[in-house]
Amino acid sequence: MKKSPGIVEKDFKRPWGGFIKFIDNKPCTVKILSLKKGESLSLQYHNLREEFWYLISGKINVTIGKNLKSLKKRVLTEGRYNFTPRKFLHRAEGIKNSKILEISMGKFKEHDEIRIEDKYGRKSPHSTPNLLRKFRGPQ
Repeated sequence: MKKSPGIVEKDFKRPWGGFIKFIDNKPCTVKILSLKKGESLSLQYHNLREEFWYLISGKINVTIGKNLKSLKKRVLTEGRYNFTPRKFLHRAEGIKNSKILEISMGKFKEHDEIRIEDKYGRKSPHSTPNLLRKFRGPQ
């Protein structure tokens, strides 16, 4: 099996069933995100970490790209995953109530996100007016 970022090994040939191994001997932070139907995370990026999302339950839209012009949207269903490299824009939107396993690799700080858009009006402590221009890409 070809290895993907965030999935190290799959083995379903055990007599009791099987497993999916996400991380192997790497420092990481693991959370389970609860995302309500119709709600969304900020369009954001991280300077210090990359993130792996595995959809435990529900259905979500994932938006990801290097800049605003390259953003792509795709649907994740249960058992599917998404890898977001460091400094990539990303957002999750709930199509249904969902549970997401989030594994952050790299240096983790809870409030290191840089928000580009946020439907709730939240601002990042590190945001500047030039950030949006930076992610628009070449004009």
